[in-house]
Amino acid sequence: MSGPVRPSAAGAPASPGAPPLPLEQARLILEETLAASAAEHTEAVLEARHHSLTRFANNEIHQNVTSLDHVLTVRVQVGRRAGSSTTNRLDSTSLRQAAERALTLARLSPEDPGMPEFAPPAEYTPLDAFAPATAASTPEERASSVGPVMRAARAAGLNAAGAFSTEATTIAIANTGGLYACQSETHAQFTCTVRGPDSSGWVDRHRRDVRDIDCAALGEIAAGKAARSKAPGAIEPGPITVILEPSAVAELIAFLADSGLGAQAGIEGRSFMQDQAGRLITGEHATVSDEPYDPRAFGRPFDIEGTPRRRVVGIERGVAGDVVHDRRTALKLGTRSTGHATPAPSTDGPLPFSLVLAGGDQSVEQMIASTERGVLVTRFWYCRVVDSKKTLVTGMTRDGTFLIERGRVTRGLRNLRFNDSVLGVLERAEGFGNDAEPTVFDYIGNCVVAPSLKVRDFRFTGVSPF
Repeated sequence: MSGPVRPSAAGAPASPGAPPLPLEQARLILEETLAASAAEHTEAVLEARHHSLTRFANNEIHQNVTSLDHVLTVRVQVGRRAGSSTTNRLDSTSLRQAAERALTLARLSPEDPGMPEFAPPAEYTPLDAFAPATAASTPEERASSVGPVMRAARAAGLNAAGAFSTEATTIAIANTGGLYACQSETHAQFTCTVRGPDSSGWVDRHRRDVRDIDCAALGEIAAGKAARSKAPGAIEPGPITVILEPSAVAELIAFLADSGLGAQAGIEGRSFMQDQAGRLITGEHATVSDEPYDPRAFGRPFDIEGTPRRRVVGIERGVAGDVVHDRRTALKLGTRSTGHATPAPSTDGPLPFSLVLAGGDQSVEQMIASTERGVLVTRFWYCRVVDSKKTLVTGMTRDGTFLIERGRVTRGLRNLRFNDSVLGVLERAEGFGNDAEPTVFDYIGNCVVAPSLKVRDFRFTGVSPF
């Protein structure tokens, strides 16, 4: 009996602009994998990823890379025991061996009393997530896009470095209970840092469709920040009004995911949502929700267990709402999964993947004009959680920090360390921007869509030497 038609081994999808693995091929591979398993219950997850990257530094392109990989994960259950095995070889022998290894590991594993059953079959609302232009992106096209950035930086005596990447992914999930879920999707990112002798500027943009990223215009923004922040001065640390651009806000909001918006944090007693349901926990304008179908939020109709993802409102106008669940936390707490399982080993439990902080009607220019004295922050970096129950986070500003005086940006500032509560920031927010942007944080697609914020009494605790 012949097996399914295998993906091309040539290092690229069969045709430009196509998914890295046709959905029908994915289904056939999963069906063969399930048929090869002798376990009581089997689940198979197949992910194909075609990733291309053009990297530049010192105003020159120095790297073009493309990779195509297929990863199959087989998980089986035998009573209350489970085992899993992974392979990137998709011939019939390898599929059978992966299923056999998973079964062997399951029989050797201790019983797991909290192990949920595999997800049942479900209906999924389709999501338009695939842009053929992104999948078809070529090194020549990416070079043509980043070329103006490097030339403009060189002409201004600045140094540009960064990357322009495109990615097409196919993911498919099946189990012996009859579940089947699949999606093809794309992601394009341009990130660029422009440096002067004592200053820097930065931009970062994420889109499904590569054609929606204007590298030249974004490079001008980064170069402008580098030019305006030269010869940076210092201010005394302490509470001050800040205007945080979307990337800085997204960095803060992302910490809410693991600190309380997922059910595992509550089970472990480290959640800021603990016993707060229905209570006002932050400012009344703040609404934070997981929106898998928001076109900006890089969502997916199902999670890694194949459960449909549902919209979950964590904070609604300042009031604590719901948390997200996977099948394990839902079983433990007597509820149902919201479709937010994370890939194994899933040590943090379920997490929101498409967080959206509701925006407002103000522009950054309006926020600046209304500020007597404050600080404009491009982004944060090297951020860490100090106290998850208090949502206390510390970190540094980077790549464009500016002093605002009498409604104008007047000069660049040396970078500042901060130590503040994310919920406190949302409570003290006086302005919500109309410029929400998505930031995708990692390869599994954790995304935060955030607007700019104007926040009073933001807590800076130190000044860096640069």
